[in-house]
Amino acid sequence: MFAPPACGQLLDTLLPATVPGYGEKFSVIAQHRAVAPGATRWNFGGITAAPGLDMRTGYDSAPGGAAGSALLQATPSLAVADQAAGFGLYAQAMQADYPQNRAQNTGTTLIAAGERISLPRERITAAAAWLRGAVTGFAFDTAAITRPIPFTLENFRAVDEFSSGMFTFTPEFSASRYRFGAIASTASRDEWREAATLASHTGGPLTLLLRLGATQQIYQTDAENADVFEYLAGAREQADGLWSLSLLAGAAQRLPRFGPAITAPILEARADWMPTALTRISLTASREIDDPDAVSAAPYTKTSLKLAVVQDHLGNVTIKALADLAEARYIHSNLREFLGMGELSMQWRATPVLSVTGVYSFNTRQANALGAANEHVFTLGLSWTP
Repeated sequence: MFAPPACGQLLDTLLPATVPGYGEKFSVIAQHRAVAPGATRWNFGGITAAPGLDMRTGYDSAPGGAAGSALLQATPSLAVADQAAGFGLYAQAMQADYPQNRAQNTGTTLIAAGERISLPRERITAAAAWLRGAVTGFAFDTAAITRPIPFTLENFRAVDEFSSGMFTFTPEFSASRYRFGAIASTASRDEWREAATLASHTGGPLTLLLRLGATQQIYQTDAENADVFEYLAGAREQADGLWSLSLLAGAAQRLPRFGPAITAPILEARADWMPTALTRISLTASREIDDPDAVSAAPYTKTSLKLAVVQDHLGNVTIKALADLAEARYIHSNLREFLGMGELSMQWRATPVLSVTGVYSFNTRQANALGAANEHVFTLGLSWTP
């Protein structure tokens, strides 16, 4: 894992499934951070603890788009869970050093906890996370990022899911506090999100969905403040363990404190498929009027496409292929940016507690005002989980 970009949605992919409240919606195959298969963990009554240590070395041709360097990375972590109580906690620290280009050194610290209470017709979830990381040159921004920009994120979210007959009503609330380094301080903001989803179960695998959402963005400069409203409708079809298809489409309206309102179509689509017990495929497409993980305070519409393929072999070898394509079109500007990421990895679990992983990843940034940058990263690492 390399230094992450901002911010809130990234928590869902950094955290393991043992932390209630964090995860990707409408997903049968959640792309969480996984505990090593075969690991027994440490058990204390009903509480399990899974410490871990990941060590990697390799070469990065252009960290953040800058000069190339060798790469040394260490990531200790600890996951604690009490399944009976519905509680989960996760902590991680990551340090990446570039000996030939120390200006690109980055560190990440993450801690999160969640609690889920299940009642006969209701499920209540509350979770909180704190993340300190750095934004690298391969992130959307109106200015070139020549060295990592530190940021902190404080996030709290709560979900209350009610079920009655063929209907399920789910109100959600999330509060995030973003603070960036001085070079990007104008992007620091508080973000409040409210959403309500109504699901109608037809009695089969098909579920009809209606979702309304609102976001309040409060920046340090009043002129950047804005409210965003979303209206989506769609359906989800799933057979647990086999496939899941979901499509939500609608419109979003951005109301800035100053200037005209903007309305644009938005889309959320996802397909998860397990053609065999050893193969998992996930495809996600989205279009949003305001990227919740934005570094720049300048608003833009974002279109993205993600593909993940996971293949297990011989019981102890896992091959993963990932592709992530995204384009940003800045509002009230002709600035366009494209980010592409591809990754191929192979993990060999030499023993139940020790695995060897080789990774190749490629990043590219194309922008009509900032120029282009490409990055190739090769790493080989050892992971230990008791």
